[in-house]
Amino acid sequence: MPERYTRNTLECTAWCNKCRGMSQHRVDGGRRGPCIDAKHPVQELTKAQEERRRKEERELRSPRLF
Repeated sequence: MPERYTRNTLECTAWCNKCRGMSQHRVDGGRRGPCIDAKHPVQELTKAQEERRRKEERELRSPRLF
């Protein structure tokens, strides 16, 4: 059963599979969120978002006529 946190809780200590140990996690909406430990980098964008950004940049450089 998942653990719920109060509205005022900002972070908690929990097991992280990436860090392979106990680390600080953000609390989102009363539930444990992603790890905020600086040991492992957090990917800012997904691959789909990166591809979409590249496509938009290409279109800005050479816009379509129609």
